[in-house]
Amino acid sequence: MRNYFLIICVLLLPAAIWAQKKETDPNTWHGFKRLHFTIDSTPAYMVVPAKALPGNPWLWRSYSPDFHIEIDSILVAKGFHIGFLDVNNKLLYGQPALMQQWEKFYDYLVNEKHFAATPALEGAVRGTLCEFAWAKKHPDKVSCIYSENPVSEIKSWPGGKLKDAAFKGSGAPDNWNQLKSAYGFTEEEALQYHDNPKDNLEQLADHQVPLYFSFGLHDQLIPMDQNALVIANNYVKLGGPVTLRPMTKGKQEANGHHVTIENPEAIADFIIRASMTKIAENKR
Repeated sequence: MRNYFLIICVLLLPAAIWAQKKETDPNTWHGFKRLHFTIDSTPAYMVVPAKALPGNPWLWRSYSPDFHIEIDSILVAKGFHIGFLDVNNKLLYGQPALMQQWEKFYDYLVNEKHFAATPALEGAVRGTLCEFAWAKKHPDKVSCIYSENPVSEIKSWPGGKLKDAAFKGSGAPDNWNQLKSAYGFTEEEALQYHDNPKDNLEQLADHQVPLYFSFGLHDQLIPMDQNALVIANNYVKLGGPVTLRPMTKGKQEANGHHVTIENPEAIADFIIRASMTKIAENKR
């Protein structure tokens, strides 16, 4: 019996080693092919579908690419590429120096690799600062913006300076200091900043760039009353299209900040429709 058990272990060992290698293979992303490259010295990658949709649509993931992967996985399975520029999180606040890197990333993928000229932008929390900073510079080069727990202004997060009876959070002091350093702001300059995601949305509205926000109703880190609802209200007043979807089912963790994405298929369909519409418009 012991010899039989040893034989089984020996036979299964190569498969176990292969499975472990596959799981940690840097050339795959959750079962999909991944291609690595650099933009100057910054690491980047593309997740590659088995068969790309016409026009090579792609999703530009700004932050935390391995968190809530359901939507991205659906998109890759349906023919989207996923692009990610792996910037150190200490530098990820939408500041001008980061936008210069984003310009190079975009130029490489669109002009050299011939991906669609209007990517869909996707992110969460601080990623919103980056998405809106870039989109407001290039409203004609965005098909849509999807954001989980979007930040409307830096005084809410990471500043924690918009306290009221409903929200007594302290923000994220370390991130607040990182942000000030990234922008070269003094405390007063940071508090007076007026190009947040909620600000200067006229050009995006003129181009009818659709927004989709998902968030927790009881998020104490990024409360909706200070963030998602503020951006949406400002955008609607300018005639911009917005979809709001509170997540009320499943897990509600980390003071309501980590929630279950209930409808990944619907969000993926929103991104596909917006992206393919832009591709069709650009062909006219």
